[in-house]
Amino acid sequence: MTLYAIRPDPITGSLDEAEVVEQSKYGWDFLEQAITLWRLVDANRAAAIEVTLDRVAKDAGDGELCIEARDLNELVRLLTGVEDAIVAAGIIDSEWRVPVERLQDVAKRVPAMDLATERTLHNKTNALAEVIMNAISIKHFLSNAIKAGCVVVVG
Repeated sequence: MTLYAIRPDPITGSLDEAEVVEQSKYGWDFLEQAITLWRLVDANRAAAIEVTLDRVAKDAGDGELCIEARDLNELVRLLTGVEDAIVAAGIIDSEWRVPVERLQDVAKRVPAMDLATERTLHNKTNALAEVIMNAISIKHFLSNAIKAGCVVVVG
């Protein structure tokens, strides 16, 4: 699902006449990938991200899923540092490569890792790094939304 950073009408606060500032075509998928990454090193952090997203969904009820400033700030805080935590845990090295002998095991825990595409084994050691980049990307998207005075709507 695409995430849209939307700047509400400055006078009414309405989203009906809001301006779409930025979009992340795979934003929701990237959030889910970030959760799986945190599960590798900190299950509590992964659960906290899920709790925040569940609260947003509950608040939306049957309406449009909208992530407001409070939850955007919380998500950015929770998403920050996953790459360093994964390096510190020894899952990847300083170049963000998974050791060849651990690729399959890590891929079972992070289904978004692409080990199926035809490429060298050496290149496949970067598969987790690709998922980490997605998590960093969504963190930046959410952070930019906050700076632009936006809410994020799921569409």
